[in-house]
Order: sequence, then structure tokens, then C-alpha cells
Amino acid sequence: MKRAGPTSPGDVVDAHVHLFTVRIIEEYVDAHPDGALRFRQVLDDRKFGRRGDTLPEIAPAEAARLYTARLDEAGIAKAIVVSIVPDSAYTREFIAAANGRFHALCNLDPRDKGAVALLEREMAAGFKGVKLLPVNRCFRLSDPACRPFFARAEELGAHIIVHYGVTVDPGGDLRFADPTDLSPVARDFPGLTFVVAHFGAGYFDHVLKVAYQCPNVCVDSSGTNNWIDYLPYKMTLAEVYERAIMALGPQRVLFGTDSNNIAPYRRWIAYSQLKIIEGMGLSEGDRDLIVRGNAVRIFRLDE
Repeated sequence: MKRAGPTSPGDVVDAHVHLFTVRIIEEYVDAHPDGALRFRQVLDDRKFGRRGDTLPEIAPAEAARLYTARLDEAGIAKAIVVSIVPDSAYTREFIAAANGRFHALCNLDPRDKGAVALLEREMAAGFKGVKLLPVNRCFRLSDPACRPFFARAEELGAHIIVHYGVTVDPGGDLRFADPTDLSPVARDFPGLTFVVAHFGAGYFDHVLKVAYQCPNVCVDSSGTNNWIDYLPYKMTLAEVYERAIMALGPQRVLFGTDSNNIAPYRRWIAYSQLKIIEGMGLSEGDRDLIVRGNAVRIFRLDE
């Protein structure tokens, strides 16, 4: 594939998408021989996700070609794949084949003794940062065992997207869902940027409080944001955007859809969110920060 050039104002960058294939799920199962029952069932059924979409069995280069075509159809300049599998050779091959249209964040458990070494290998292989899943993997970023990892990530400029809040993963544990846990980590590692996915996925107010104290805490808008339906008070997505931009500023909000490769690109999510952003009365520069510039700056997508 032709090398993707740098983005420019007017382009749209999706800061949060996923990649699922048979080989990726096999990698996860191989790395978790004593668990991963859900993913073993996925391999048996060749179905994934809430809709039971067919899990493709294709090579990384073919996945890159097909997924890039979807970006083209949706008018998306670049996208960031947030990995769910540690040490994924498939994802490394995918981002090499995508040649700059897709970038990726690696996945790991920062408590592991080998987390620092794995992070170094992944960044050298072309990953642009890290995706952490504390609510899914049941750990706290504030655990002292994570601190050597964060120290090295700060040195490497390996910025981080974190999924707090509710999750469709049946193995998730809401005891690990509160973004307040991020406070001492963001405070003590000011050189790291932490992007809380999905506006905090039901913990939006907690994210805003942490972001008040820690200027290196951002949010992304990815997903259906149907967590709004479970709030005890009425709130619209437009109001979420308005509050986030008022509290954090446009330089700390990233656009995303949470799309994946086994279903059509979420053009309806992209359309509705872009219309909200366009209707907020922001300057062209501030709009560009949200839909392109922040993701490009934080994760160095044009380098």
C-alpha cells in the first residue's frame, strides 16, 4: 500500500477503532491457557461481538487493504487501532502493511514483570502508545506494581488510552471502573498523556474531576455512548461534548467511533458526532483539534 502522507486541517482522524481476526483471538487464547473461555468459544463459533459478526480469517495485509477501503468510503484520513491482545504479531504485521493509514496502541498488563521490556519492543516495532483495560483485566493503575511501567512509558513518550467505566465484556469488574484511580498516576507522571475512552463510559463526572487536577488527562468520544441511557438524570451527547470542552478545553477531547473491521464502519456515529461538533460554534482551529489535531499530536500519527 502507498505510504500515507501527513494529515491537514479538514481531515478526520478516528482515534479509537478495533481490529479482530481469527489469528488475533488465537494469540489471546495462546497467551492465556488457563483462562480466555469466552475467546475459546469465539474461535469455535467464528463469531464475535454482540451481533455475532463473522470473525474473518485473513492475513494482515489483506485486513489492512479491506479496512483501509472502509476508511476511504467513510472519509477518514487515519485511524488508531486499540489492541486487546498483548504481544500481537498479527497487529504488528497489520500496521506495517497499513503503511500509515492505521496506527496502533499496544496492549499489556502494566503489573507484569515483563511489561517494560514488552513496551520497549512494541514501541520499536511501530506502536504509537498503549491501551489499558483495567475494568476488563481487573487491576488498578494506582497499584505500586505498575509504577516502573509508567516511568518507562513516560521516558518513551508512550501515551495511553484507558478504558474505565462500563463494558460489554462479561468478565469486566466494575470495582475497577472508577477513573478516580487514575489521579495519583496522572499526577506523578505529568509527561504522560492519559486519554479516558468513551467519555469515561458512565463515569463522566469522575473523569472531569480528575482532569481538573491533572492537565494531562483527556477524553475520547468513541462508541455509541449509550451509557448516557443509564444515568439517573437526563443528558444528551451534545451536552456531554459541551461540558467536556468547557471543562477540559478543545485540546483535550479526541474524536472516535469504536468501529471495528468485522462490521461496517460506524458512519452514523461519525456523522452524528461531527454534526454536534460543527454546531457548537467553535473556531475552525478548535474543531480541527478535536477531529484530527489532538490525536495526531498525542500519538505522533504524522511521523
